Order: sequence, then structure tokens, then C-alpha cells
Amino acid sequence: MERTYGLIIRDFERGESDVILEVFTFKWGRVYVVAKGGRRSKRRFFNKLEPFTYLKMLIDGEKKGFLRLDQAELVSLFINIRKDLKRLLCGFYALELLHLMTALWDPHPEALRVVLKFLTFLDRFLPKEEHLRLLELRMLSELGYRPSFERCVICGKELEEDGSFSLSKGGVVHQGCEKGDFPISLETIKGVSKILNDKKISPFSESMLRECKMILPAFIEHQTSQKIMTLRIMEELEIWNSKS
Repeated sequence: MERTYGLIIRDFERGESDVILEVFTFKWGRVYVVAKGGRRSKRRFFNKLEPFTYLKMLIDGEKKGFLRLDQAELVSLFINIRKDLKRLLCGFYALELLHLMTALWDPHPEALRVVLKFLTFLDRFLPKEEHLRLLELRMLSELGYRPSFERCVICGKELEEDGSFSLSKGGVVHQGCEKGDFPISLETIKGVSKILNDKKISPFSESMLRECKMILPAFIEHQTSQKIMTLRIMEELEIWNSKS
């Protein structure tokens, strides 16, 4: 048996009493774990087998199929995230990125730290749309998908004017080199470059936020070949147009 810390991404019922958990751990990355009797055992697993729950776990099993959760010690529930729709959707967005952008049994401790830091923020404060864009940039950087904003990915020269972003090339391109998928202003190019290089939270202008909203989720979906379902729900509910 081994101990590790992990964040629950999803839970599934299995039979009458068992629960299967998709967990992102520091030790193994994203794995599936079976909690035997998890639906019935109030002493061992009460309030511990839900998404957003961060646990210290004692796990048994080998790198084949499912691991087995033997003990779980609660570290954080992030309880306030569950009390507000905007926080909840932003939290599920972070969990979905962990699911989509990582492979099973591939440890990325820094990516887990990014998500835990984001959830801690959500638990304390109401999010703004720019916080999702910052999360996307951090996750892209930590998981090896970092897009190039500093130089044209075709000619290698710095952009000194508006350009475009190429999903297939993974970065910005000069207008004369290629017509990319999304137009991008020089302001956004420089702003995102500063965030990626300095790792400091810089304010987003309205145009920068609008362009990043188009580019970053589309780039993640292009890299993973999967749709971000939480993003569609956010768009349908228009959560950023509400005042709550």
C-alpha cells in the first residue's frame, strides 16, 4: 500500500455499494480508484468521495486496471465552491481541463498545484472571466502545450503589428506568413507573453479578454481533440453576463 494526495475529478457508482473515482494524484497523475463499499461506509468515506474533494489516501494495487482506496483522510472539501453557480462551473472547468489535458498514469504535480490553487481561490472569492483565461495559460504551460506568443511560428521574427493565431502551428503568425485561425492584436500578443514569461497576474483589457476567450479554449480543444463541455454550459447560461 502507498500513500499519496489526490483531487477527485469524477465519481461513478459501481454496483450496489462501490464507487469508482477518477483522481488526480501527485504520485501517479490521473488514475481510477475503486472505493469498495463507498456508498455504504459512512465511517470510512462519508463526504469524501465527491468531485472537488482533496484527500490524503492510502491506496492498494498495481499499475494495472483500478487501484483500491483503503483509507481516505479529508484535506479540503472546497465547500464554498458548491454554494454558487459561477464558482461551481469554474471549478468543474478546472477539473475538466485536468481530465482532457492529461493521460492516465502521467504525473504532473505542478499542474495539480495550479488547479488546487485555483480551487482555493474559488473557495474564497467570486471569479471573473479573466481568471479562467489565466488558468488556461497556466495549464497549457505546465502540461507541455504552451503556445508561442513571442515570435511568429513560421519565420521566427517578433511581431510588431497585429497578426493571427494558428491552431495547427501552435502560435502567432505574421499576416504575410500565413492566415491563421483567429485575428490577434499586438496588445494581446504582448500581454499574454508577459503573463507566460513573468507568471504575474496582469489585468486584461476588454479586447485582450475577448481575443483570449476565442483562442485559448479553441487551442486546448485542438490539442486534445475533445470538446470542453463545461465551456458550452457556461455559454448557454451566460454566466459572465450575470451580476452574481
